[in-house]
Amino acid sequence: ARLNLEAGIKSMSLVAFAPAAFYLKTGMGLLHENSWSDHYDLCLQLYESYAESSYCQGKFVEMNYALQDIFDNARSSDDKLQAYFTLVRALGAQNKLPEALETGLFFLSELGEPIVISSDTKAIFLAEFSKTKHMLDGKTDDDLLSMSIMTNKTKITAVRLMSILSLYAYLSDQKLYSLLVFRMLQTSLLHGICHESIPGFASYGGLLSCCFRDIEGAYRFGQLSLRLLEKFEAKECLGQVYLVIYSLINGWIESHYSSLEPLQFAYSNQMRCGEIQYAMMSARQYCTHMYQCGVELSTVEKTCEDYGKMMIEHKQDLFYKYTLPYRQASLNLMGRSKDPMRLTGEAMNQDALILEAMDQKEMTLVSAIYHQCSWLAYIFSDYKLAFEMIEKGNVIDTSTYPAFMISSYAFVEGLVSLALARETKEATWETLASKAIDKMAIYASILPSNFQHKLLLLQAESFFLSGDTVNASKHFDDAIKAAGENNFIQHQAVAYERAGIFHLSEGNTSLASQYYGQAHVAYLKWGAYCKADHIRFHFPF
Repeated sequence: ARLNLEAGIKSMSLVAFAPAAFYLKTGMGLLHENSWSDHYDLCLQLYESYAESSYCQGKFVEMNYALQDIFDNARSSDDKLQAYFTLVRALGAQNKLPEALETGLFFLSELGEPIVISSDTKAIFLAEFSKTKHMLDGKTDDDLLSMSIMTNKTKITAVRLMSILSLYAYLSDQKLYSLLVFRMLQTSLLHGICHESIPGFASYGGLLSCCFRDIEGAYRFGQLSLRLLEKFEAKECLGQVYLVIYSLINGWIESHYSSLEPLQFAYSNQMRCGEIQYAMMSARQYCTHMYQCGVELSTVEKTCEDYGKMMIEHKQDLFYKYTLPYRQASLNLMGRSKDPMRLTGEAMNQDALILEAMDQKEMTLVSAIYHQCSWLAYIFSDYKLAFEMIEKGNVIDTSTYPAFMISSYAFVEGLVSLALARETKEATWETLASKAIDKMAIYASILPSNFQHKLLLLQAESFFLSGDTVNASKHFDDAIKAAGENNFIQHQAVAYERAGIFHLSEGNTSLASQYYGQAHVAYLKWGAYCKADHIRFHFPF
């Protein structure tokens, strides 16, 4: 039995989970009826390792049997810790986020780190932020890098659990996510650094970026987390750190395209380390960023499909479902769906996935689905439907959302509001559009390469609405140029089309024809064949 345990552990270190499970199960089969009393440590290690290997393969029934044996036979609460970790991660992987968080928070309380949640979440958030900031005041990067090592096993366990729960909270409960991040940092500052502290520093930087627009502070803590990764050789934490840096922090600092390679590396690295959840989360984020960057749609669709198969193989339903809106949107634009404005087809069923997400309280996924629907409805000129989708998607607090995502929300709402303002002449739409433009002006002032073209297009539509034809024409051209220079082909295509609509309304059919033609070419370059056909069929000449 002991030799099988050694072989199983060795196989797991090589990410060979199926052989590992075979060795471990064989070892368990060699145990006798009294082994839990006669060979306690051996039994505990065999069952813990078998449960872990089963989890990594997505074999949750086998995992649960092994976990139950541990819970029934463990001699102390400490001996149940690893089993609890496996259980929480398995619940998350199965998309049971409320159960994962409830189990994890109970476990945290048992470890002496209760997270207090009340109806006044904003007050708690500000109080915990103030406490964390005060604890960090005066500490240089060198001070933080030279902190003592955490030796209290209970605190190490608590920080590790907070790190796991923070992922599930980010996807379902943004305020809880913030409280977990603050507590991770507070515990580390009081008791020392452990491997799991490192993502806490990165996540704190993410909160500075998203909630307070403290880009300099965010960058500092992002870079600090990378230095800590290197110092402690904490490869298993790389995925979590990279996800925060290249999703929440660097979106305000460098081109969105620059996130693609690191996210792909994070996927490969975390698979090698056996960190399946963070590998799949990295893959999910890579797919999202590809779509947002305007990568050719057939490439996006195939990448989503391929990573989706990996997620299914490893039973990581939580992340698989987040790839579906982007894959189906790509299919719609490519012409591979019956209705280009509904996310129903080869990859997903819109109504069914929304109902499932709402049942699981995955409001982040609900919002993502409706956001893609609003974008598609706008592209295909159904502005009323687009705004209906925007309203239905307003189900979450986006304060901790990545830069590119919140800019996309403002961008689409602004475009839709301006289009409806032109159609209805109602002042309400102008007010909404003005708010979107103000938001985009802030984003563009921080990082023009990601956001300037969006601001210019919104301003062009605003000038068009007000009758300022000179500025409208100039801003349409500037938006087209900026989108092209920064490789956002999808936004350049839209800008060309909107410029064509503008010039047509001014009676300049020759110039309008040129812009419509360029829009057609750009949509084809993006791979949006359905939209290219839409322009051709509705070409006004």
